[in-house]
Amino acid sequence: MIISHPRRTTISRHEQFQLAQQALRRRDRGAGWLALGASLIVGAIGALIWLQPLITPIPASIAITLIAIGIGAACLIAGWRRHSFHRQLRAATALTDAPMIDCWIENAFEGEPGVIAWELIVRQPDGKEVRLRQAQLIDPSLVARWQHAATVPVRYVPVNPTVSVLVIE
Repeated sequence: MIISHPRRTTISRHEQFQLAQQALRRRDRGAGWLALGASLIVGAIGALIWLQPLITPIPASIAITLIAIGIGAACLIAGWRRHSFHRQLRAATALTDAPMIDCWIENAFEGEPGVIAWELIVRQPDGKEVRLRQAQLIDPSLVARWQHAATVPVRYVPVNPTVSVLVIE
């Protein structure tokens, strides 16, 4: 069940789902992905170095080890991207009031976070206007405060407006 402000034109359930997924991904700082990737790679290389001479050369064991190294590398890349996003976010300095698209709570489970979606409109140096729909998870107790707002304060990186965050006390 969705609790949304009745006078606001709400976005479709599909778009709410996509924005909520984006908000969940934005919350992840990447430390878990980095740790998982590093342990997979170290474990796989350790298995190649120390275990491979102990067992008879089985092509499948080498293939499994190489697959583990590949998965570990993919985890490291994903973790580094998320870590870089949050590093850029800490350096974001530009402030603006972005039009709020919607504010809702998913009532599927007790204690679900609220979600605020906004549309960041930024004019590029070449004159093009960039419109980005973004969302962020908030404490459910703040939803009532923000549901009636027309705009929300947003801090973003001017050269990369995909990196933005709500300015909530």
